[in-house]
Amino acid sequence: MYALAIGLIGLFKGLSFVPFIRENLWGIAGIVFLFLPLEYLNRRRADLAAFGLTWRGLGRGLLWAGLLAAIAFPLYIPAYRWWFGRSEFQLALPGNFWQEVVGNFLLVALPEEAFYRGYMQTRLDQVFRGRVRVLGAELGWGAVLATALFALGHLVEFRLDRLGTFLPGLVFAWLRARTGTIAAGVVFHALCNLWAQVLRYGYFGTG
Repeated sequence: MYALAIGLIGLFKGLSFVPFIRENLWGIAGIVFLFLPLEYLNRRRADLAAFGLTWRGLGRGLLWAGLLAAIAFPLYIPAYRWWFGRSEFQLALPGNFWQEVVGNFLLVALPEEAFYRGYMQTRLDQVFRGRVRVLGAELGWGAVLATALFALGHLVEFRLDRLGTFLPGLVFAWLRARTGTIAAGVVFHALCNLWAQVLRYGYFGTG
């Protein structure tokens, strides 16, 4: 499933000389990540809720996402300044920022969480049975391996710094195990991406 998904996305990326594909590559990748596991699980008549693919507990997920954002997001600021060597911040968002909000929730966070934390983490947990309790969540090698695949999948855009997604991926995996659904991970994942965009625009401008 992983090889098929990454292979398809890589194929479309290779076809990005076609204007339509280049302009919609985000959405195409999202469709691949969402369609493949859902189609497979539906054909097998699997219980989607067992794979965390349910919005039950969304309210609790929002609380978890909000709590983690309150803890983690202030740490982004000095880290961003140190990494990029920037000092002056001025809030400057483009007029179409709402499109990035919608895109990050529906085309990035939702499909990736459904694929990696919903399908991959659950399937790998069925293979690797050992668990340790981490802050109220039962985590095993399934979470670690799914997160490693999540980070490696970002190398479709070949930049080694993309492997840094492993660390937030572990948080998304923890949320999946802690809450039983992907809802909290979807919200926190999207918020992380958007906060990074806010800092980028604030330090580098929108031009």
